[in-house]
Amino acid sequence: MKLSRHFELIALIAIAGCIRSPITSIGPQINAIRGSQNLGIIQFGFLTAIPVICFALAAPLPSLRIFRKIKTEQLIVFALLALAAATIFRTLGSNSLLFGLTIILGVSIAILNIVTPALVRRDYPKKITTVMPIYSAVLALMASLGAGLSIPIANYFGGNWKFGISVWAIPAILVALIWIPLLRKAQPMPDSHENHFKELLRSKKAWLVSVYMGVQSATFYTQVAWMPKMLMDKDYSAAEAGALFGLSTLCGFALTLILPLVFSKGENLQKAILATSVPGIAGFLGLTYLSNSWTIPALLLISTTHAALPLALGLIAMKSPSLAATSHLSSMAQGIGYCIAAIFPLVIGYSYALTDSWISATYLIVCLIALQAVSGLKANR
Repeated sequence: MKLSRHFELIALIAIAGCIRSPITSIGPQINAIRGSQNLGIIQFGFLTAIPVICFALAAPLPSLRIFRKIKTEQLIVFALLALAAATIFRTLGSNSLLFGLTIILGVSIAILNIVTPALVRRDYPKKITTVMPIYSAVLALMASLGAGLSIPIANYFGGNWKFGISVWAIPAILVALIWIPLLRKAQPMPDSHENHFKELLRSKKAWLVSVYMGVQSATFYTQVAWMPKMLMDKDYSAAEAGALFGLSTLCGFALTLILPLVFSKGENLQKAILATSVPGIAGFLGLTYLSNSWTIPALLLISTTHAALPLALGLIAMKSPSLAATSHLSSMAQGIGYCIAAIFPLVIGYSYALTDSWISATYLIVCLIALQAVSGLKANR
């Protein structure tokens, strides 16, 4: 029985290993994709924003009655297989296929995003503050690999960007295979048949959690979309830019392993919220205004913002008024949050296209991180 529980926990954490690299592998390939598919800078920005838009629009799906009738483990396997298929086939045709299957990819990840916190609360109610940071650490690790290895993998296959992106379907296939044996124990989420959205929409705490989810996601996905391009404009090659961004997310991975030590002191996350926001402000200013000799120190400061996700997921799990309401708060926070997050890659891209400079974009990002700190501190009270 204990071995079975360990396997279930590994399977749960393994989900994190396949839902970020299909997204982070895109940014370093900006020049190759734009050249191959004849995309403008705004069109590329929209391509990177599609998954985040899908996260927002698909957020309510697991809370609908038809989805509540589907056993959670079945929903996970279906989403993993859809993610794998979309990751592979979106590179094999026209722009319509590229954009259309990126939508399927985004919806698949959205379902996994929402189901996970509720699953953790259902199966590991006393280990939320340990499991979620570990889950997020795996997210950060695979995000860094997606960014850092995208160009080398493409170069191995003759510089073909399609291989650098489609290879990240393999983790999703492997994780789906891990989950298939668990289908025999599949069960739906606890459902009181109550609609908690009205209660949550009147809750100031729920709105603060949603805003925090949004701004920390906007900070991350803005980097996913444009950090490689920012580095290329500082005269780094595409491979170097991908590797440097991968280094930044890898350092974020290290920080998420430290966060359980903060969590273990209780539900007061004030220090963790500040530690995952304030250094990022200094990092972006340093990246914009200082010479290339300061690039790595600046990226190390920026990497702290990547570790805000476990705090957002932890707040969803801890600030929910009940187990039954957890999936509803998860849907609300991710729906509203990703609506916020979807805007900023487009705004930043438009700002760059308008000014041909990253200065105004930098100040927008700094304001975003400041809002992240304020909303997180208020939600933590």
